[in-house]
Amino acid sequence: MNRTLILAVFSSVVAVGCSTTTSQKSSTGSAPPVAASTAEPYQPATKAEKYEFTNDRLDFYPDDYRKDPTNSAGITVAWAGIIKSTDANERDNGSQIFADTVFEHHYFDWVQEKGPKGIELSVSPRGEGLFKMRWLMDKTGNDSTAYSAEDFAGPGKLAIVYGVPQKVEADGTIVMHYKYLRIIDQDHFNTNEFDYGRLGEPFHSLHPASPVAMPASTPSTTAKGG
Repeated sequence: MNRTLILAVFSSVVAVGCSTTTSQKSSTGSAPPVAASTAEPYQPATKAEKYEFTNDRLDFYPDDYRKDPTNSAGITVAWAGIIKSTDANERDNGSQIFADTVFEHHYFDWVQEKGPKGIELSVSPRGEGLFKMRWLMDKTGNDSTAYSAEDFAGPGKLAIVYGVPQKVEADGTIVMHYKYLRIIDQDHFNTNEFDYGRLGEPFHSLHPASPVAMPASTPSTTAKGG
């Protein structure tokens, strides 16, 4: 099953949460091949994420909000972002940690593959700038500290972020109101397999198949009798 077919199936699965999800094709009209046994629509990891994924918009992007923040108020979105920094602190109640995280937005086709280490996501190397969010974590034990939270949400990891854009800062960074967040470690995603933009736009493989080298022809010889 190729990525085009996966995205076509995916668009019907998330129709409730996304009004214009369409399949992507490469500039040649077909998507790069993906093994039929591995590619599938993105699967939320928890019940809480599934709720947000079903109800939040996947087709509304950072630049959409920057262009018209007033008329975009209250829209709940799902964005993929690579973490740039996290600053965590413990709350006074002693049972929670809050963190301020800056993300770099990257386009995501909402397709996952199953590899030897679990899920693998091919995120585009491109995106639409920075956004940030303050979010909460519940402590799971005495070892849960602000330091461990900063390590958990460390730079270079991928986050699937669900939230409501609140405002645009002077440098273009979007401030988000937190709804949910999923952290994905670096060995479960890459940004060097496919280059693509928004859902429905063309994409292409960053590693096109090399042509098969043909051996040089050898002139035939005829043994001569003595």
